[in-house]
Amino acid sequence: MASVSLGGSLWVMQFVGLLSLEVPLNLAYNPILLASSAAIAFAGTTAALLLVGGRRSAYPSRLPLAAAVFGATIAATNYFGIAAIAGRGLSFSWFLTLVSIGVSAQVAGIVLWFLFRRRGVLLTIAGAIFLGLCLTASHYLTVASTQNLEQTLLTVPAYENGISERYLAWSATIMMYLICSICLCIFVISQFRDEAD
Repeated sequence: MASVSLGGSLWVMQFVGLLSLEVPLNLAYNPILLASSAAIAFAGTTAALLLVGGRRSAYPSRLPLAAAVFGATIAATNYFGIAAIAGRGLSFSWFLTLVSIGVSAQVAGIVLWFLFRRRGVLLTIAGAIFLGLCLTASHYLTVASTQNLEQTLLTVPAYENGISERYLAWSATIMMYLICSICLCIFVISQFRDEAD
């Protein structure tokens, strides 16, 4: 459930950010790259959570590797998402790309450290806000590292079998509903366990 909610949040944040781009044409998204970005988000998040989950004694030694995996997942999801609309015509600033990857790795380390510590309601709310802001910042750093994105989008030929913005918006909405449902289930289950103890 944690993999679906965290991986889904990462993927949805990426495409809500892309849907916010204002370009004077109707964009179509490459379905293979779109699916790849979602697969990366879910697989990478699952791998990172499995690395830090389990035995408490192994947590400190596994955290750096899990943070590297999750950081690479955040960056790859962002870059595959942009490639889904702009294709091969993209060029990147190497400096801002390195900054974007570095920020993704730092966000991943902080999030994974935060997930596995005891916390109350206020700290959980603060963590959720921090996570949202950091994932959004990593997305916009990725967009900023793309050189001449608007001109590139204007010159990219329309992808004939692409997914329209309307269907992508529906996918993002359904994913957010699923994430909210999972979070509610986790909350109810944890409350029930606390009362049972």
